[in-house]
This record gives sequence, structure tokens and C-alpha cells, in this order.
Amino acid sequence: MADREADHLEGGRPSPDGGPRAAGETPDGFRYRVPAAPADSGAPPSRGRHATPSHGTPATAVDAEEAPARGRSDPDDPDNLAGWVDSLAQVEEGEMIAGRRTGPLPTLAHRPAAAPASSWDVDEEEYQPTRRELWQPMPATTRAELISKLDALAVLVEVGRGHFDPELIERARGLLKHAGARLRLSADHTVIALAGGTGSGKSSLFNALCGLELSRVGVTRPTTTAAHACVWGTEGADDLLGWLGVPPRYRHSRVSELDRDDSDITGLILLDLPDHDSVRASQTAESDHLIRTADLLIWVLDPQKYADAAVHHRYLAEMSGHGAVMVAVLNQIDRIDPEEAEELLTDLRRLLENESGVQPRVLTTSAVTGEGLRELRQLLVETVADRRAAVDRLVADLDQVVTGFAAYGEAGGTAELPPPARAALVDRLAEASGVEAVAEAVEAAHERRGARAVGWPLPRWVRRLRRDPLRVAQLDFLTEDAAQPSTGPVGAQRAEIATAIATAAEAAAGSLPDPWPQRVRTAGRTNLETLPDELGAAIAGVLPDESTAPSWWQAVRIVQYLLVASAGGGLVWLGVLLVGWVGGGLTGPALLLLAAALALASLLLGWLAGVGCRNLVAVEAARRREYVEMHGAEQVKRIAVERVVAPLEAELRTYERYCQALEEARPAGRG
Repeated sequence: MADREADHLEGGRPSPDGGPRAAGETPDGFRYRVPAAPADSGAPPSRGRHATPSHGTPATAVDAEEAPARGRSDPDDPDNLAGWVDSLAQVEEGEMIAGRRTGPLPTLAHRPAAAPASSWDVDEEEYQPTRRELWQPMPATTRAELISKLDALAVLVEVGRGHFDPELIERARGLLKHAGARLRLSADHTVIALAGGTGSGKSSLFNALCGLELSRVGVTRPTTTAAHACVWGTEGADDLLGWLGVPPRYRHSRVSELDRDDSDITGLILLDLPDHDSVRASQTAESDHLIRTADLLIWVLDPQKYADAAVHHRYLAEMSGHGAVMVAVLNQIDRIDPEEAEELLTDLRRLLENESGVQPRVLTTSAVTGEGLRELRQLLVETVADRRAAVDRLVADLDQVVTGFAAYGEAGGTAELPPPARAALVDRLAEASGVEAVAEAVEAAHERRGARAVGWPLPRWVRRLRRDPLRVAQLDFLTEDAAQPSTGPVGAQRAEIATAIATAAEAAAGSLPDPWPQRVRTAGRTNLETLPDELGAAIAGVLPDESTAPSWWQAVRIVQYLLVASAGGGLVWLGVLLVGWVGGGLTGPALLLLAAALALASLLLGWLAGVGCRNLVAVEAARRREYVEMHGAEQVKRIAVERVVAPLEAELRTYERYCQALEEARPAGRG
């Protein structure tokens, strides 16, 4: 192969300045290879296996022996295997749709109508080719801005781990690892990869761009078995090439005098990737790895397979946001008629725009004639000079990943627990904890104890026969018989507490996208198991100490007993006087009246004192009820804030942190 191609380098043509120019050299000094036409051939050269038949000329079989006499040989097909395959198909003119064949060509019957529809076809009448260049450069992003975006992505991963789509989280983690490694490596080098399928001519294009025969060309699948790299400026490139996975034996450096350090492409690492459609899985995997890694990706497409679904569906459609860091090159343009080239370019742009969703730069090239190499080389020069391809590629990857996180929040979004919902939560927790009931029980217990202590003894003795309402309500710890009534929990209702928490979480996060409502509810229920006991213990802690009575109760009790004794003494005296008076004694009416008055006055005074003291006890009991209600509500509010509101709002702050990170990481210019 090398000897055959060396023969094509003979001959020359003048340069623009009038001097001789070597064959295969473009006006800008970039070399390419030009196959020599046979001397006895006056017809146009054969177009090889990717050619589209000329108008009015049927496709015919071409023997390998007749190929040299019929036209120039194909550098990618020296044995004319493609011509032999074409001879088996016997495809008539108008029956081949350029770019639709990805496998063996079947025999087609003549059809006067339009070509058969393909799954790739879109109504041509509906498509209006854009008259302007679709490609637009990415908004300028500095290295510092990229690092800030990556930090924001790390926050998204941290917040979403265990809650979001695992595949999305894994992609984001992979990007963070990849971006970190790329940013630590040489920033002075730009990695540009030539990707394509078997027979697309990317190896020939790679050799033409390098000016050296570095990558083997041919038709045997796979042609390119490993990635080849040509480096302009080797300082700092070895670590980058090692990270890319290019073996040392496939690394080639341009260190000649023509490639001195001030060359306009110093810092370029040009890769020739293995065929993406290789029959060997290891080579396909290597190609996929480098496609995901290269700073700028050049897809080399040939006129025969430019619409290959493997390219558009497997690669381009999944890189729909990478148009600014991708170039589509329709190679081997010399093998089709000029009038057909425009049609192919229109169809290619349609496929890229409608099927793949990408809008890269589109160029046409030929490694044989050198057409388009000046433009392609200028693109390489500009890319290397900008020193931003690596950042742009990482930004494109980042934008694609961040788009997936948009389903879980709104950029710059906020969330809060509304004050009415917070107040309702506290009220419902207080209700579930029984604060009001406990306060009423405290009031009733205090009145009961006060009545026993300062009430008129006779009615009090009668009331002892009545049932204890506190014991019936299972609040006997409040009775005077309990030594320490405030040490035990009241026992709040767990179901009511859970309902109150769910209601508050719904008010705070009900409008947020999944999984945030569930996350907020879960956060609010963090302490649900221990919350009833905590509430009960807190309320019990505010209950007044009922083990000791007010000092005035004892004084009143002494007076009451004295009055009872006085009343009893008066009655006894009255009885004695009555017995004496009935028995004919000397007892006078005055003494009877005095004894009766003493007894009645003692009873009346004792009853009045009991009524007055019970009123005082009732006032004191009401104050205790208010004290329990107020301080119990304060304790419930404190616990609600610490155990429910704080975790709930912490999750809301996490959501806001997520939304802020999404705002920082989202693509530039997106509202």
C-alpha cells in the first residue's frame, strides 16, 4: 500500500506565487496525496466504491484487472472490492439513495416512481434547507466559571443521591470525575478527534492533515485498530495522552524545523479513532471512550453512509447539545458529481437538524484532491489558538447532564413553611398532647383539694362519698394522693401528631416536584417515635406541685374546726338546757336562746367562711389552669420547633440550596 501511494506523489503544479509546488501540497503548505491517472486514460477517473453513478450511466461491474485501465485506483480500495460488490447489486440509475446504504446492496427492480421511503426519510417538501450556517459558537465560559458550575453540579449530586434517578446521578458523578481529571491536565493542548465508520476515509484525512503516513488505510474491517495521535508541541502532552489511553507506540510528534514552537497549531493533539462500527468490541469501546473525551469531535462521513443510523442515533442524537464542539465533515467529496454534492449536503444538514438534533459546522473534504483541507486546517488553527475547546466540551457535557436535574426543581426556586401552617401545627400538637384537658384537670383537682381543705367540714365529709372524676379520666396522678404528679408523661396521641406533621409538610412542599414532598414529610417525621413521650413529659413538667397546700388553707381549716367545735358546744349546751328545762330545772329561756344562738352562729359562720374560701380556691385554681395552658403551649411550641419544624425547614433549605445550585450550573443564557 505504501509503495502504491508513493507513486501517486509524483508530478507537480505551480504554486500561487508562480513557483513549483509539490504534488499533494495545498496553497497553505499542507500536504495531501494525489493518485496519478493512467497515461492512456482520457476519461474521468473512477470514483471508487463510494461513488454515486453519473446521470445516465448505469453502475457496471469493474474487474480488479480492468481497474487501472478504467480510471485511477482507490487508495482505500486497491483491489476494487467495492466495484465487485456493486456488480452484484446491479443497481440502476435513480434507484440508489445516497447515504442510505449501510450494509450489502440488494438487487432492485426498476421503479419509475420516486425512491422507496426509508425510516430516515422526512417529507422533502416540508424541509426547507437553511440558507445560513446553523452552527453557533458557545457562549464564552471561563475556566473559573466552569469550575464554579462543576461545584454546583457536585451539590446537585450530593442532594440527589439516593432520591433521584440513579443513572442521572451516576452520569453526573462520572462527569465530575472526568472534568476534574481533564482540568488537571495540560490546558495548553487541544484534543481533536477524527471519528467515523469503516471506509469513511478518516485515516486518509488524518494522514493528509499530519503530512505523514501515520495511520494505515484500507478496506479490511477494521481498518484503524487503535487510536493514533499526532502531537504538535510535546511538553505536557504525555500525561494527557496517557489519560486518553493512547499507547506510546501510536503517539507521533511533529518536532521538525517546520513544526517549531511558534507554529500556528502548536498544542494540537490530533487523534485518529478506531472505527465506531468495528466488528471488535474492544475497538468500539475505545472509540466510544475517546468520543466522550475529546475536546473537539470531527465526524468524518462518506457520501455512501452519511445517513448511517448508527452514527445519528447512537452518537449524534445523544450529543444534541454539542453542536458547538462538533464538526461534520463530508469526506471523499471527489467521488460524487458537483451537482450531487449540493443535494447530499442539503440532506445531511436535514438529518443533522431533524433527526439528530445537532447543528455542527459542516465541511466537505477530499484527502485525494485536497479539497476542503485548507478550511479544515484553518478550523484546527483557530481552535488551537482559542485554547477554549476543552472548556467548551466540558460545558457542553455539563449542560447536557444538568438538563436532567431540571425535573427535580426550579432554578432559583424557594420554599417555606407558611406562618399559618406553623401556627396550625403547634395548635394541633397541643391538642394532640391534651394541654387544655390537663389544664382543666389541674383546675378541677385544685378546687377539689381546696374544698377539702377550707370548705365547711360537714359538706366536705359528704362529698367524700362521691366518685373521683380524675380517676375516671385516668388522671389520678393529679390527685392529692400522688406524691409526684408531674413526673410522668401525659401520653400524647401519636396518630394525631403524625396527621399534624403531614398537614404541615403538605402546606410547605405540596407544590414541589417529586421527590421533595415525600422528603419533607420524612424529615418532619424524623422524631415521631419519641415525640409523644417528649410532649407528655414537657407538659407534666409545667404542672404545679400539688404535694404541698397553701399556708392559708391550714389557718382556715383550724378556724373551721373551731367553728365546728363551737357549734357542737352550743348544741350540747342547748341540749343540756332543754333537758333541764323539761325536767323542771331552773333553766331560763334566755340561756336556751343563747345556746341556740351560739350553735346557729357557729354553723352559719362556718358555712359562710367555707363558701368564701371556696371562691378563693376557685380563683386560685383558674390561675393554675391558665398557667398550665400558657406554659404547656410554650413547651409544645418549643418541641414542635425543635423536633418537627426544624427538620422540615432544613429539608426546605436543602431544596433551596438545590435550586440555587441548579441556577448556577444551568446552561448560560437559559432563562
